[in-house]
Amino acid sequence: MRIAILGIRGIPASYGGFETNAEITSKALVERGHEVVVYCRGKRNGRPKSWEGVKLTYLPSIESRDLSTITHSTLSVLHCLFRRFDLVHLYNVGNSYLIPLLRLFGKKVIVSVDGVEWRRKKFGVFGSMWMHASELFAQWFASKIVVDSQKVGEYYQNQYGAETVYVPYGSKILDEIPATGILGKLGLKPKKYLLFVGRFIPEKGVDKLLSAYARFTVDMPLVVVGDNPYNRDYVESLKRNAPPGVIFPGAIYGDGVIDLYANSYLFISPSELEGTSPALLEAMGAGTCVVVNSIPEQLETIGNAGVYYKVNDLNDLTEKVQELIDNPALRDEFAARAKRRAHEHYRWESAIDCYEALILDITGAAAKNKRTLASIEDEPLDYAGGVEPFRSTTNPAAPPSE
Repeated sequence: MRIAILGIRGIPASYGGFETNAEITSKALVERGHEVVVYCRGKRNGRPKSWEGVKLTYLPSIESRDLSTITHSTLSVLHCLFRRFDLVHLYNVGNSYLIPLLRLFGKKVIVSVDGVEWRRKKFGVFGSMWMHASELFAQWFASKIVVDSQKVGEYYQNQYGAETVYVPYGSKILDEIPATGILGKLGLKPKKYLLFVGRFIPEKGVDKLLSAYARFTVDMPLVVVGDNPYNRDYVESLKRNAPPGVIFPGAIYGDGVIDLYANSYLFISPSELEGTSPALLEAMGAGTCVVVNSIPEQLETIGNAGVYYKVNDLNDLTEKVQELIDNPALRDEFAARAKRRAHEHYRWESAIDCYEALILDITGAAAKNKRTLASIEDEPLDYAGGVEPFRSTTNPAAPPSE
């Protein structure tokens, strides 16, 4: 199959979960014999023509918070209209206005959505209306809608009666911690720091985590990894209001951030809006204890393999973290549970199997390939929540009790 991936900043990943997903799945699909073209924004370093066998095409964008995605996605679609692609994988539901044009030119399109976008604080009234309309475009025109969370699938079913495909992100399961020197560079010691990783946007709850950290009775720094190039004022406000003991190393990717996950005492996710968080999964796969804000999507991810606090309740967050700090054995138990759950339910190999079978099914090529939709559905359940890949999210099974 010849596959186009667009709607992201490009690969290798240097921003968020969509880029990481595109990087890992595109490389794996190439290894399985498919041809993959990823559309990248024009200012990426070096502009290589390919990466790990994946072909890269660069197009410009207007670099601003409101225009960069829409301009680059539009140019990418116009570029691919007259090229032979068996399937277009479009990331970000906000790009769904482009699907009718792709379908008019005979392209089959799957769209990956990231949570319920219109709820994000960065969108004003017009932005929220745009995202609502984009959900309708996705429902009406996409060949398939892919969700990474059962809860998001339930939203599309309840709101629109739309059937979605559940393919959660995978996690790297560490057998050996990469030695990157990042701890020494930041002045950290193994299991002697708390960690957050994510974009610096309001719904990630970084400001609330900083407020809670000021209440912790702990001789451990809080390492806050991330950035936001489109809202420097917000980033600077976080740094300006941070209590003593907070370290801001900027955005870190690859083995460096894996090293940080694996050596942290706790990973804390105060996010108020998510699908399935790639950062949370990576922390679990690295074998650290995770503490999350108890929004449904994060509870779905951790099962009983992590610690959760009442939604946005800083007092409860403080109590839960303090208990884990005071009780290392309890922390270690949850760390082991987290790694086991990631291994059992969130493996990249399973996710890639699902993407490949979905592509073959939509393009009508499934009958020619042993990895067919039917064969995937007949395999033993391997996904959190008991939901097989490709089944409707209309009636998801209850999460496993473990």
